[in-house]
Amino acid sequence: MSALNHGWKMVMFGEVVKNANFVERDPEANGIERIVGLEHIDPENLHIRRWNTIKDGTSFTRKFVPGQTLFGKRRAYQRKVAYAEFEGICSGDILTFEPKDNKVLLPELLSFICQSNAFLDHALGTSAGSLSPRTSWKALKDFQFPLPPLDEQKRIAEILWAADEAAEAYESVLLNIERAIDVYSDKCFLLLEFRVSNIVPPYIFG
Repeated sequence: MSALNHGWKMVMFGEVVKNANFVERDPEANGIERIVGLEHIDPENLHIRRWNTIKDGTSFTRKFVPGQTLFGKRRAYQRKVAYAEFEGICSGDILTFEPKDNKVLLPELLSFICQSNAFLDHALGTSAGSLSPRTSWKALKDFQFPLPPLDEQKRIAEILWAADEAAEAYESVLLNIERAIDVYSDKCFLLLEFRVSNIVPPYIFG
């Protein structure tokens, strides 16, 4: 193993991270509206864009809060990691991580650590079960990784979140282009139909 940069240190995941595992048995009474299952977390995307609501009903009791990292422990090869930007209830197959001390590890960096190949390889290597392999907090807390000093964490986190923002903007542009193409294709198809029928309204060329 190569020497660490000055100020960096090797740590065990469980030394600096805790699995919060908050329990909420009456979310509706406590104003919690969103329910998140594994199907709502997109692979390799830290943002949760979909969810169910309390009105849909749920048997989940695990609560998460903003700033936590949600990690899908079932079928870890799907690479389902998310940064919580709102409060909600999640599936028992989702672990809820947060730093033990924000002055040792930044919450904003934790999600990227869990998204790293090294962490996911460890999760896969410690998963058990044939049809639906799962890893566990007991296994994940033994993962070792190099932890930079806090000021370096801030710099790294700012770069990674800036890159994430750029990627999100790029995806938004692509989506708008695809929608525009769909609209244009529909218009061309209608034009072709009219031509075949020798009925071409003048406005279609406008």
